[in-house]
Amino acid sequence: MDSPRRTEVERLRIALADAKARRTSLIEELQHLAARLPEIRREFGNPFFYSHPEEPDEGIANYTGNSSHGVGLPTLLAWRRVERELNRLKEQLRQLGVDPA
Repeated sequence: MDSPRRTEVERLRIALADAKARRTSLIEELQHLAARLPEIRREFGNPFFYSHPEEPDEGIANYTGNSSHGVGLPTLLAWRRVERELNRLKEQLRQLGVDPA
């Protein structure tokens, strides 16, 4: 392997490892947020309603808009960004003839 190619492969592998670590951290944070969903909805409100609710708190009277989305949305968007980054890095490695696994 020539030196510039070797350097690029190493750079991509380091970036891939970093992105995988960030993805793992974000997934853990999303799981924590999911576990806290009832608490978050109590604190920030109900982000949805049903036209014909089965439960009293699922109707439009308790609808508070998207205020609760601000709690988890940044983490979800960060996870989506890191997933795109992972795909891009893997494709770059494949183009260099390297298995990204």
